[in-house]
Amino acid sequence: MKYILCFITARTAKTMALLAILFVVPQSNGFTTLPSTNQNRIHSTAGRLHADLLESTLLEETHATSCEEPDNSAAENIVRDLDGNKLTVEYFANNMNIKNVESYVCRDAFRDFNGNACRVHLQPGGQTAFFKRIHFATLDHALTKLKKAPFKLARDAQSYQVVASFLSSNACRTLKETTGVIIPGLYDVRSEPDSVAPIQSKFSFLFEDLSPADGWYQEWLLDDLESCEAALSTLAKIHAYFWHGSDFWKNGGNDTAELEAAIWKSGSYIQPTAQGEHQWKTVAKEWDAKKRRFEAELSPMEYWDDLGVRLQSVAQECGRVTHPFAADDDSALFEEYRKYRTFTHGDPKQANLLFHCTKSSESTSSPKSTDASSSTSTLRVGLIDFQWSGFGLAATDIAHFITSAVHADMLIDDGERILLDYYYKNLQTYLVEYGTCRTPEEARQLYSHDTYLEQYDTAVLDLCRLVIA
Repeated sequence: MKYILCFITARTAKTMALLAILFVVPQSNGFTTLPSTNQNRIHSTAGRLHADLLESTLLEETHATSCEEPDNSAAENIVRDLDGNKLTVEYFANNMNIKNVESYVCRDAFRDFNGNACRVHLQPGGQTAFFKRIHFATLDHALTKLKKAPFKLARDAQSYQVVASFLSSNACRTLKETTGVIIPGLYDVRSEPDSVAPIQSKFSFLFEDLSPADGWYQEWLLDDLESCEAALSTLAKIHAYFWHGSDFWKNGGNDTAELEAAIWKSGSYIQPTAQGEHQWKTVAKEWDAKKRRFEAELSPMEYWDDLGVRLQSVAQECGRVTHPFAADDDSALFEEYRKYRTFTHGDPKQANLLFHCTKSSESTSSPKSTDASSSTSTLRVGLIDFQWSGFGLAATDIAHFITSAVHADMLIDDGERILLDYYYKNLQTYLVEYGTCRTPEEARQLYSHDTYLEQYDTAVLDLCRLVIA
């Protein structure tokens, strides 16, 4: 929560006015915003806020991830089947199509609220894989959900089935082949969902490993332009490839029906149907309970006292239009937004992004060069964790990415606009390349820059509903 509020203070004046609801007045046909006079104060506060609050950033998210590296025996206890039996070398050999596996070692482990995972090193070949095992009944976080929000257990169980279905689909395969997007393959999945008693649900996954030994790495928050642009370009490719009317939908045949069945009809971790339909009703109360934690930084600003009331007054409608494919009984909204419908990752936070920098040498004939070659680098992005993938709006994914993956310092001054424009330019290019539109002009008419920004701003407001409530 603290990071989102730090993000609020780092935004430009125009979108800041909408986001923080400085001057938002709900109208029957939408929102009216008046100019903000707080731009200088907002920008001067941003850096100090970020320095003070960074250590408390995404740790408070309900889907935050932690990492541990216990001793070898603890890691090996993770690598078991759903009945608790230690996995055999034959399991890895058969599922990874490796002829000779004599033994394996687990040198590190990763733990989060929803399961445990381990990097498995195979011998003698040295291949690696990433194994994740989930048994809700053994997880404190799941037991807490059973008491406080039992519907989320059934939701989480379904989310793991979404991972398995999407990664196994022809749609995922053709996406990777056509666009070059990097998504780790799925060697094996075992699932025992329990619809009657979701707390007893069990799952295990054996993934292709994007290993540090092969040059893959993660960043806490993206604080350089190259990383941000690489991630945004990757998201633009995915969004354009699956955009309504693209070549995938025109020529995909049975693959289109397979994708429809594989993922959430409305993607995104933040959407009201995933968090509780009536969550928006608690925004004002929750803001009143929490706002003193930010009094020093935010109390001089005009929206401080009644931010919760203002946000609650528009939160339900923001959730509705940010996730227009969620409701079963709102066909008019679905049809209104159909032309923007695409596949969304649903949770593009920094923990779900991996990076790999490939350096290559190029010959040069420059008379000023003292070397026979010059070095260039290419930054690649790998995406993981497709639990919340489904149909939605591209701008909703981008709002989630910018608020959950990007360092606040990247957003001050014109930083946010630069990132938003970079994504939009790439999306327009790929909408033509992947067949939704025939020309750049047609792409601009289909999805105008103004429409994109309006959807983005509304999605950020919807994120504030989740974070505050």
